[in-house]
Amino acid sequence: FGFINSAQQIYLEVFHVGELFPLIFAGVAGVLAFSNFLNARLVGKVGMRRLSQSALLLFLAISLVWLVVSLEIEMPLWLFIAFFAGAMVPFGCLGANFNALAMEPLGELAGTASSILGFMQTFLGGLLGTLIGQAYNGTVTPLAAGFCSVSLAALLMILIAERGRLFQPHNPPV
Repeated sequence: FGFINSAQQIYLEVFHVGELFPLIFAGVAGVLAFSNFLNARLVGKVGMRRLSQSALLLFLAISLVWLVVSLEIEMPLWLFIAFFAGAMVPFGCLGANFNALAMEPLGELAGTASSILGFMQTFLGGLLGTLIGQAYNGTVTPLAAGFCSVSLAALLMILIAERGRLFQPHNPPV
C-alpha cells in the first residue's frame, strides 16, 4: 500500500515519465507475478518457514541498501526500478507463506482466522501505506524508509513468534 500511495507522485514528479507510468507500473507488477510463480516452485523444495524468513531478510537487506543509496544520491529511474523490482522478488514470497504459517495451528478455526487476518492486513496495510504516502517529500527516500521500517517490524515479530530461532522447520517441507 505504501507504493500504491506513492507511485504516481514518484513516477510523475521525481522521474517525469508521464505516459510511460502505466507501462513501468505494469512491468514491476509483472516482476511481482513472476515472484509469486517462483514462490510456488520453491516452497515445496525449501519449506514455507525457511523460504518466508529468507525472503523477509532479503527484502530488508534490499530495502536498507535502497534507503542508504537514496540518502546519498539523486536516484536515476533505472536504479529506482532495479531496487523496487529487486524488492518485489522476495516480497512475492512473503504474504502467502506467512499467511499459511499463521493458519497452520488453527485447524477448524482457519476460515474465521483467515478472514480476520485478511481484514487486519488490509486495514493495517492501508494505514501504514497512507503514512508512507503522506511522507512523500519529492524523493524516493520515504518509500525506501517505509519498506525498511515495515520489514524490520515484521522481522521483530517473527523473532518473537519463533522465540529468536529463524530457519528452524516445525514440519518438514512437503
